[in-house]
Amino acid sequence: MSVADHSNREITAAPRPAGARQGARAGVVSRTAAMVVDAAVSAAIVAAGYGLWAGVRLLRAPRRFAWPELPFPALASLALIVAVVLLTVTWTSTGRSPGAHLMGLRVLGTDGSPPHLGRSFLRAIACVAVPVGLFWSAVSRRNASVQDLLFSTSVVYDWHERP
Repeated sequence: MSVADHSNREITAAPRPAGARQGARAGVVSRTAAMVVDAAVSAAIVAAGYGLWAGVRLLRAPRRFAWPELPFPALASLALIVAVVLLTVTWTSTGRSPGAHLMGLRVLGTDGSPPHLGRSFLRAIACVAVPVGLFWSAVSRRNASVQDLLFSTSVVYDWHERP
């Protein structure tokens, strides 16, 4: 094949068998994997913030530097807030959190577009506060989590970028 023959082909990261699942409601395994990735991204953001805070303290007073101490409840609260903000912003803008993007998933509202800010925010709070609600999708006929049922959303396989 020449270079010209390849230029007309669609380039996608999805494996060939995945095309049959395009648009289907996502299952519990891929949704759980996405949730784990999102938790790791949130933890990395908090760790980076802590490192930045420690770095500023080191630069301000290098001779008196001590690692900042943050009580566990404050650290946990910060991580939960970061997770809610991360999910809200990404679901509202593209329908994809970092984990959903990696797993080829998209959160959709009732009209088939990413959920609006209020719905994304409330769904993010519910997902962070009650993550086990995700596992309802294992027994639901339409693969809906508790959060999907509460906020009229769905999570589908979607490997293609949208403008």
